[in-house]
Amino acid sequence: MNDIFFTIMFTIVPILVIVIFILVFILMFSPKLRGKFMSRNIKATKYMFDESKDDLTDIGSTMGDIAVKTRKKVLDKNEKNLKDMATRQANISKDAIEITARAIKEGFVTDTVYCKYCGKSIDADSKFCKHCGKEQ
Repeated sequence: MNDIFFTIMFTIVPILVIVIFILVFILMFSPKLRGKFMSRNIKATKYMFDESKDDLTDIGSTMGDIAVKTRKKVLDKNEKNLKDMATRQANISKDAIEITARAIKEGFVTDTVYCKYCGKSIDADSKFCKHCGKEQ
């Protein structure tokens, strides 16, 4: 019994180790062989995805249903608070728009204009620029 064990350990195992070492060495320096192995891996991955496509679709559909039901439950439970928040946000936006519109309107109703040549502010009734002296 021990003779068989020692025979296996000292003849077959070293041979297997040498074969694996040679295969790894060849894979390191042979792009063609590496490509064949990668091609097989890609084909296996594609086959795996093709086989599990229906399962993945079912999982995605179930997750979508759960998300919709959860969102509906949250909306139903918090409807009053959400309406209050939406109203407050709309009022804040309305006030901001009114302030912006007022500022724009006030910006148009000034007696200050800008020189066509140098771009500096001058009075609206000025015939000449007080900075560059050119006629407006």
